Amino acid sequence: MGFLMKKIIDFKDDAFGLSIEDDVLRIIRIEDKKIKSYSSEAIPKGVVLDGEIANKDEFFRVLDKLIKNAKPKKIKTKKVRIALSESKSFLRLISIPAMSEKEINEAIKWEIEANIPLSLDQVYYDWQLAGDIFGSNDTGEIKVLVLAAAKRVVDQYIEFLEEFGLEVIGIESETTAIVRSLLNENSVSKTALIINMDKNKTSFIFAIENIPCFASSVPISEKNIIGAIAKKFNISDKKAQEIEEKDGIGSFFEDDALFEAIKPILSGLVDEVKKTIDFYLEGLKYSSSIDKIIICGRLSKAKGLIPYLSRNLGIEVVEGDVRNGMTSSIKSVPIIKQENVIKYVVAIGLALGNK
Repeated sequence: MGFLMKKIIDFKDDAFGLSIEDDVLRIIRIEDKKIKSYSSEAIPKGVVLDGEIANKDEFFRVLDKLIKNAKPKKIKTKKVRIALSESKSFLRLISIPAMSEKEINEAIKWEIEANIPLSLDQVYYDWQLAGDIFGSNDTGEIKVLVLAAAKRVVDQYIEFLEEFGLEVIGIESETTAIVRSLLNENSVSKTALIINMDKNKTSFIFAIENIPCFASSVPISEKNIIGAIAKKFNISDKKAQEIEEKDGIGSFFEDDALFEAIKPILSGLVDEVKKTIDFYLEGLKYSSSIDKIIICGRLSKAKGLIPYLSRNLGIEVVEGDVRNGMTSSIKSVPIIKQENVIKYVVAIGLALGNK
């Protein structure tokens, strides 16, 4: 097994979680089941592009400021856990004939070639047996959860962060970090769909008993919403973002210019959610139903979005909240304002990875 175990030395190590996005860095450190340190810093345009560091010196400058500005406690540990963006990591649940664990590793190599859009020599990979939580199987096959990541990106992160002076002890995907952060670890036989609406995409993450089993994404994003508002009212993107942050999606119960501007995007999102749920239930058949839908990401706070999605999907949609998630691992997040907590969802999930 590969990259997930490559740098993990001891899960009890005191490490902080570092979330790397194209326009912002965030860190979280958890101690005694409480967040003790947090910080965020904007990244200038072009420093990180599609999950890859394009300007090392500028990245180091922002990272140094990020760590120095952590509060209320300073971060002294050099150990860090990081996540790879969905575009650089691939999560798949595959079925293979029943065989010994020794034979599984060789079989998975062939499955990676068939299921992941990179050649075997271009990825690090890890896997775990999924057991029977994804339904009974009378075909004599076993289900294996496979996570692979672009080797180029993993090597770059390790090289740059270690050059900076940090020790990378854990690497995973944003998907697994988000699931760990938002889902209750005591949930049994429950299927959750997490909708992560971010700056450049919306991701759909399905998890059973808090184990992610399928993830996909569509190019519907905060950027699209802001662009539609800017075009409708002939204003700058900055002004459009201010309107979105203040008024959300507008009113969908009455004639509202703001809602009409972004209605095509929202309708497209609903269609994509429905198609993805149908594929998951009817095609993959890992579950018989979706028990809950959780929304997170930059647009999750948009006024009116949750009622709109609940109404049009016919399933209650709730806002993601780490305080309702891993309750035995993290008791509270009082030092971060409630409206900002969800922005740290990946970093919190990473910090929880060694608790």
